Amino acid sequence: MPNRASTRVQSLIRHALEEQDARGHQGDLPDGKVTLRLQAVDYYWLAQLAGLMDASRTRAAAQLLSAAIRDAAETAGLPTRGEEFQTAFQQFLIQEFPHETSPPADT
Repeated sequence: MPNRASTRVQSLIRHALEEQDARGHQGDLPDGKVTLRLQAVDYYWLAQLAGLMDASRTRAAAQLLSAAIRDAAETAGLPTRGEEFQTAFQQFLIQEFPHETSPPADT
């Protein structure tokens, strides 16, 4: 059981580092907004984890959900790296966040 818990923590840390790398020279990536309704026991655990993470419940929920989504995408066999992923991700950004500007050209 401890091995699985450390894997989840490692995934969360890896996600934070990947997110920083993904920002590159563009700055922050656009955020999507999702509203969730949690069962009382899940809300309790979220509050406990937020305290351990020294973060707000909203920030902790975003980090934990993001880590779970990435783990699920990998488990489902979706492309999460490489050219296929980058192409699909760029198309998604154009469709979902058309107001975002492209990175500055190298001149």
